[in-house]
Amino acid sequence: LCCILSLAFLLTGFSWGKPTWEGINGTIARQYPSVVNLEVDELKAALDGGRSPVLIDVREKEEFAVSHLANAVNITKVEDVAYPKDIPIVAYCSVGVRSAAFAKQLSEQGFTNVRNLRGSIFAWGNKNYPLWRGDLPVQAVHPYDKKWGVLLNRQLHSYRPE
Repeated sequence: LCCILSLAFLLTGFSWGKPTWEGINGTIARQYPSVVNLEVDELKAALDGGRSPVLIDVREKEEFAVSHLANAVNITKVEDVAYPKDIPIVAYCSVGVRSAAFAKQLSEQGFTNVRNLRGSIFAWGNKNYPLWRGDLPVQAVHPYDKKWGVLLNRQLHSYRPE
């Protein structure tokens, strides 16, 4: 039984150790193959060029309160999305797993221009791209928890999770 469980974890991209970007991106690719991903550098270039998609931060309210991308809205339930079905939307979370699921659900609801931000706010923050708390620039991100927080540059941790 132990060998079967270990094999199942390996095949699904999970491990007993620390998470890695390779493992997370592999898991997203396997679990959400229809979801289109957008790199943080591509989003930054689009925003710098004046092309602003709707940014949906799917994290919990407490995470969003620490920091978010400029002009992002915090929506955790697909049924609360009230935009035209063809508007460009980029969903993000901490590392991209929750937002990939959200993007898939949006597409299933008929939204036609949805992207998942690969690496999400952790990758964005790790590149020292701008983070906001309301209208104030900040240099902090909610690290989610100790396990996932290893993927976020330590100086960005808003607190030291147990």
